[in-house]
Amino acid sequence: MQLDEELAQRRSDLEAARTRLANIHSRSAAILAKATAEGRDVTKDEQRQLDSLFGNFDKAELECKEIEADVDAIERTPRGRVSTPNPIASGPNYSGGRAVQSSGFSASPRNHAGMFKGTSDSYGNAFSSLGDFAKAVAAGNDSRLMRAYNSTTVGEGASAGYLVPNAFVQQMMDASLQQEVFRPRANVVPVSSGNVVISGFKSTDGTGNKRAGLVMNWGPEATDLLEQKPIAQEMQMRATKANIFCRVSSELAADAPNFDAMLSQAMTAAVAAGLDYAFINGTGAGQPLGVINGPSTITVAKESAQAANTLLLQNLANMVGRLLPASFARSVWFAHPTLVPLLYQMSYTTKNVAGSENVGGGHVQAVGHDAAGNLTIFGRPALVTDACSVLSAKGDIVLCDPMRYLITMRQDVRLARDTSVYFGSDEIGFRLTLRLDGTPEDGEPTKLRDGTNTVSPFVTLAAR
Repeated sequence: MQLDEELAQRRSDLEAARTRLANIHSRSAAILAKATAEGRDVTKDEQRQLDSLFGNFDKAELECKEIEADVDAIERTPRGRVSTPNPIASGPNYSGGRAVQSSGFSASPRNHAGMFKGTSDSYGNAFSSLGDFAKAVAAGNDSRLMRAYNSTTVGEGASAGYLVPNAFVQQMMDASLQQEVFRPRANVVPVSSGNVVISGFKSTDGTGNKRAGLVMNWGPEATDLLEQKPIAQEMQMRATKANIFCRVSSELAADAPNFDAMLSQAMTAAVAAGLDYAFINGTGAGQPLGVINGPSTITVAKESAQAANTLLLQNLANMVGRLLPASFARSVWFAHPTLVPLLYQMSYTTKNVAGSENVGGGHVQAVGHDAAGNLTIFGRPALVTDACSVLSAKGDIVLCDPMRYLITMRQDVRLARDTSVYFGSDEIGFRLTLRLDGTPEDGEPTKLRDGTNTVSPFVTLAAR
């Protein structure tokens, strides 16, 4: 038990350190973006700010690595089993791609290594790095690939591809996880088939104190109890394809060490940005359904006569008022970088009793930050990401409980190559393919006890 508590604490520390990294990066990016937009170099004051941010970034990055080492060491420490396996994540609970008897939408570890443990390398550990593997794929006739051809290739022609060795998938996906803002906080379930049905309980009708259709009844002893049946629901999850297609020169592909670093960094960054955007802004058409477009998401209207390109304190207060109460402790704000200047200017102004004039010039901040620069709004973490919509568009700021968002991920990641298209320029095309899905767990807003007012784990602000 002590080890489990220590592991939980270190994981919490790691999440906080990663949040600091993301916020530092967003703040420095905002400074550089402002200078670029104004067509000028950074000022001396801006450069001082950047130098300070870069220093803090290095410290936070070092802290992340140290905590990751601690987490890894604790996870490897043998201990007795104290709970049953996750019914959703465990292979035996699937029958023909269908989840059997699940008590709800339970989450597994979010890191790729934790979700898919003990998976063997189809190539027998024949490759030393992702660059080495990509070089072999580019050649197309490497004997190390042929050794496992039948089990590691799929499709023909342009659709063909090779399974990326599991160790390299873990490195890329877990490096991406550190850069993402949404998946580290969401409900992630590993799956082994393309389509899967996951069972759970429907809890969107709280009328008359109901929870998943169940009501606590009162009565004297020795009386018959009222038999009730919970309301179940099933979620159809499809492993949609996500692709990254890029081309590199033959000379670059031949330089394996440099190629390894460049390809890994570029693809990792693209995966991180793409997943964040899909889980927040996805349309659901051939891609995950993002929280902004989900059926349970509540869109709070702007204030009367509110001007465009503005953000009011009342907007944020109204959003909190529509958040599912049970989600508040897990809630996170996501905001587009264009909102940051407005957030820093936001405050409660102290007025007289009549509310006709300011008194004393003092105020209490509605938006704050700690010494490391981590933003908070009404005490909840606020993460800056360009996965949200731009200022004044619907979804430029979102208040949500990511644990009420379900992500299913398949282990297999494939790398395909095509040299014919770029024959004239002596380049090679690479296509990386992942398969996953994501959707809000609820199909509608939740009714409160009065049966009229509604709340949701996902709240956004309307266009203005």
